Amino acid sequence: MAAVLGVAALLMAFRFWTDRQLDAPVAQNYASFLDDLANDSLQARAYRASYLHHFTRATVAARHFEQVCATMLRMAEADGARVHDGATAMAEGCRQHMRRYGGDALPRD
Repeated sequence: MAAVLGVAALLMAFRFWTDRQLDAPVAQNYASFLDDLANDSLQARAYRASYLHHFTRATVAARHFEQVCATMLRMAEADGARVHDGATAMAEGCRQHMRRYGGDALPRD
């Protein structure tokens, strides 16, 4: 019985840890990429502002980065913005998620 309780406690601790990681702010280089998109595009800036307001956050959560990045990049490119030198790999990573996150909806959770 003690072993079962120990395993259950470990699973709960792991779940708590993973949830905290997903809610953590994105790494600085990811945040800087989103900053560049927002600075170069009114649509991307408005989308990020809506996201931050909706989730009452100061930064994008790691769990939402793929959707936010794909959407902001699509908006920035529609506004004629170009990806800055050195950020092409990040942009390509975000482009891979554009089909999955079509439209301009905010993340659900």
